[in-house]
Amino acid sequence: MMAFSQSSAAQSFTLANGKLGPVQVGKAIGKLPPRVAGLYDKYSLKKEEHEDMDGAWTEEYYQFVKAGKTIFKVYLEEGKVSAISLLPGSSFIKTPDGFYVGYPAQKLYQQKKMQWEYYLSEPEAFATSGHYTYGVAATDAKTNSMDKLIGFKPNAKVSIITYR
Repeated sequence: MMAFSQSSAAQSFTLANGKLGPVQVGKAIGKLPPRVAGLYDKYSLKKEEHEDMDGAWTEEYYQFVKAGKTIFKVYLEEGKVSAISLLPGSSFIKTPDGFYVGYPAQKLYQQKKMQWEYYLSEPEAFATSGHYTYGVAATDAKTNSMDKLIGFKPNAKVSIITYR
């Protein structure tokens, strides 16, 4: 579902039911328009080689750019969209609940009672609700003496939202 909320300032979009503009989770990427007004100016296919203890693998995704900044990525598995990740600069794209990248992390923590995962070795604390995973920089996490996440610093913001 692509939602357009026209105000005099800007359009807004909603990432809902696995769909953002012409992109749909679970579907082949197909032929996308070269640009969608208000959503992205261009996109390109990227491939990154990775290696870990399980061996080498290739990550394949489309990178969508607006005003020179990557604002979302679309990940592929077996030729189909497996996930859509909203990145900093995409605050005009919201979830159906109104959450967006840049949303106050402590407010999200209080409003959505989710089980947050926090590991000292990871760059982000994250929690999943339905198909949405929310990430906040681990450096913004507040923990107790047992390193259990108990909230976020006052100025912390949601840094990524992924729909799977």
